[in-house]
Amino acid sequence: MTIVFVSNFFNHHEKFFCDELNKMGGVEFHFIQTVQMNEERVKLGWGIDITTIPYCICSYGYNGEHENALKLCEEADVVILGSAPYEFIAERVKQNRLTFFYAERLFRNGLWHMFYPPTFFTVLKRFILPGRKSNFYLLCASGYTAIDTANIFAFNNHRFKWGHFIEVAYPEGRKQKVDDGRLHLLWAGRFLELKHPDYPIRIANTLKQKNISFVLDIIGSGEQEVNMRKLISDFKLEDHVVIHGTMRPTEVRQYMEKADIYMFTSDFNEGWGAVLGESMVSGCAVVTSHGIGATPFLVQHDVNGLVYETANYGSFERNVLKLINSKELRTRLSKRAIETMLKIWNPKVGAERFYSLAENILTHGVPIFYDQGPISKAEVLHNNWFKDDTI
Repeated sequence: MTIVFVSNFFNHHEKFFCDELNKMGGVEFHFIQTVQMNEERVKLGWGIDITTIPYCICSYGYNGEHENALKLCEEADVVILGSAPYEFIAERVKQNRLTFFYAERLFRNGLWHMFYPPTFFTVLKRFILPGRKSNFYLLCASGYTAIDTANIFAFNNHRFKWGHFIEVAYPEGRKQKVDDGRLHLLWAGRFLELKHPDYPIRIANTLKQKNISFVLDIIGSGEQEVNMRKLISDFKLEDHVVIHGTMRPTEVRQYMEKADIYMFTSDFNEGWGAVLGESMVSGCAVVTSHGIGATPFLVQHDVNGLVYETANYGSFERNVLKLINSKELRTRLSKRAIETMLKIWNPKVGAERFYSLAENILTHGVPIFYDQGPISKAEVLHNNWFKDDTI
């Protein structure tokens, strides 16, 4: 079976799943990168030297790379289309050949945006028309991709739970205990309004007022930094809150491995949110917004993490305090979070299930759905699926 995955960049969000597919017997696997990564993202640690990855090729260049990539996509048994131009599947649409779209939310700003003419014709060509063909399926890299495509009557009963698969190796004793008598809280991301970076600072002020011994590490940078530093100063939190600036992904993971609690505070504009899985496999007790794409797939409230109602600060605060006040709860959620990532949401399981799905469709003409995790059915989930009625 020849499988081709085509997307803009080859990065850490795709690498581990691709590595597992490439290892499988009976699979000839190729990843096509369509855009050269800019220098800024490379410096942040997102770039991978694809010349060292034998299954990676580029579709840009001056030696026929583009034409070869198009031909490879046309002839493959299976194609996964991520963030890449429609031309890579144009012939497959005509021939109704097995193809999987890999997408986060389509309409983060609301369905109305689709009625802007350029957007409408793009959605029509890329999703609506292919999404009604028998051999076209959708890998939902967000709990909200299904509702977006249901609203345009595409991919009915052809939607699967999916995501960005991270490295999940967990050597014994990896969780680092910091015995300084303080609780260690962590927040990481770009300082953007959609990520609500004020939330961790506000909760830090509450903890200070309650005389709780803690340290809050904040990792990242962005347009809200001036406001955040002012908030820290206004609350006199300089002895409790440290802003570290931007770090490489591997460095962020080191902080996760030391943290007791990880807070993920983005709203519905967050796509998948790979840091959720990274914090879970690092053994953090997580508090996560229900609007984040990964939350409905990865987290069961009060089982392997705590979910709060997006944009409801009271809900966020209550859940963080619940963790602060119970070491037993933190330990239980941490253990179950690690199990979720090691046993279900990992690249090996994803690759094996994807291969079985593709093989079943190619052989028998019908899809298979697993009970949970990757390649289970992505149900239509409305934005208001989670309500915190205790506030």
